[in-house]
Formats: sequence, C-alpha cells, structure tokens
Amino acid sequence: MSAANTALAGLYQAHATELKGFARRRVGRDEAEDVVQDAYLHLLQRGTAAHLDQPRAYLFRTAANLAVDFARKAKIRLRYVGETFDLDANVVALANPESATGASMELARLHAALAKLPPLCRDAFLLNRVEGLTHAEIAGRIGVSVRTVDRFMVRAWNHLRGHFGTEFKN
Repeated sequence: MSAANTALAGLYQAHATELKGFARRRVGRDEAEDVVQDAYLHLLQRGTAAHLDQPRAYLFRTAANLAVDFARKAKIRLRYVGETFDLDANVVALANPESATGASMELARLHAALAKLPPLCRDAFLLNRVEGLTHAEIAGRIGVSVRTVDRFMVRAWNHLRGHFGTEFKN
C-alpha cells in the first residue's frame, strides 16, 4: 500500500464517523454517505492526503461544499420536474359513477402513498401542492430551513414516482 493510500485509510478511520454526522445534518441521512464518499474521493483524486497540514478541516470543507452542491442540484431537479402535479386532476364529474369510483380509488392510493412519508416531509409537500405555499413560507410554518423544505419536496416527488411509476406525472 502506498503512502498516500495509507494516509487516506488513516484519515478515513479517524474522521469518517464524525464526517457522516456532519453531512447528515446538512443533506439528510440518505445522502450523507454519498457526500462523505465524494469528499474522500476528492482527496484521493488530488493525491494530497499525505501532504495536508489540516486534513480534517479539508475534509469538512469539502463535505460542506458538496452539501451545497447537493442542495443546488435538488433545486434544479425540482425546477425541471415542473411541479405541475394537480391533486384535483383525479376529481371527475360525478355524473359517471365508474369515473367517480376510479377517482376515489386513485385518491385513496395517493393518500396511502403520502402516509408512508415522514410527517414533516408530507406536510411540506401538501402545504406546497394543496395550499400553494412557497418553500420559504413552508419553512417558516413548520420550523425548518428552506433547504430542508427543498429536500422534503425532492424526497416526496421521488417517493410518489416510485409508488405510482410512470402513471405519476407532476
């Protein structure tokens, strides 16, 4: 094992757990592992692990930058998703009983899918899609940051797409 690899392995053992906690607070549990892995990958690609004066600070700064990049990408994904999902799209005129029953079943499926989301994530999604609140308004109402609301929205959309597949269009 080369000196650079030995230094990198030592840095990983010394700081990975703390770095994961740091990343988890910034991007959430699901993405924290990716942020940490990317931080160490940046260090490996630069080949400077053995030569850094303050490797812990370098890793944490890299992880913080990667977390900011993640938040930016999440906002872009939300923008291009279109956010045009209309919760009233399944409401059909009651003149046709089959259509009304189908709409009722679809609404029940949507309700069941939303029930599987964490409460704050579900609330943020419904406040945005049903009440039309902005991410900043939602953040103020439920007591989280705008960035957290962005993550909640991405998570909710991904969850609903996973639940409904191609039939779910926002």
